[in-house]
Amino acid sequence: MPLRSPAAGRRRQPEVTRDRLLAAAVDLFAERGYDGVRVRDIADRAGVTTGAIYAHYPDMAALLADAAGRAVDHAVQAVAHVGHGELGDALLSAATSAAAGRRLSREQALLLEAIVAARREPTLRQALSEVLRERFELVRAAVEQAREDGELRDDLSPDAVAWFLYLAPIGLLTGRAAGMTGPNLDELRAVFEAVVAGLRLAPGDGGDRKSANRDNSC
Repeated sequence: MPLRSPAAGRRRQPEVTRDRLLAAAVDLFAERGYDGVRVRDIADRAGVTTGAIYAHYPDMAALLADAAGRAVDHAVQAVAHVGHGELGDALLSAATSAAAGRRLSREQALLLEAIVAARREPTLRQALSEVLRERFELVRAAVEQAREDGELRDDLSPDAVAWFLYLAPIGLLTGRAAGMTGPNLDELRAVFEAVVAGLRLAPGDGGDRKSANRDNSC
């Protein structure tokens, strides 16, 4: 069994502390709402000092934004780390998981609460925008890579495609939070399959379009 150096443990400790802070924040915000939570409350729940919080986040808004971003982390990471030819299946999985279940997870509910609170508080709006933008860029990079690999059509803007794919699951969460009764998952999956199929290149299209692009550049 390989020995682990103390230095390696120290390198991971900030990540462990951050995870504890985020878990505590998600729980407390869900229990009390954004306005009912103080920095000291999160520190006590996480078992750290308030100084540890400020070592990771400049203010409460930044912490809330990062905690809210956890609602999309699983889907974003699944899309960002797919192999060649797997993006479509990852997108379908992310979209249908956002529509599944009768109740929102704490992270999902927190994201929606943060979006509403951000309309009132400029500091939170800025922090949330930065957090969601970071995650959006991962999706956009995956879309761009899929275009380069010939998996997706190259006549559509990668920014527009990524924007649609990124925000569609958040829209599904909003409907669930409002208590809307949606279609069953099989019907919804069929719709997303049709959308993804429309984004994919048909067999032979990749070569034809590349040839056309070369001809147009001459």
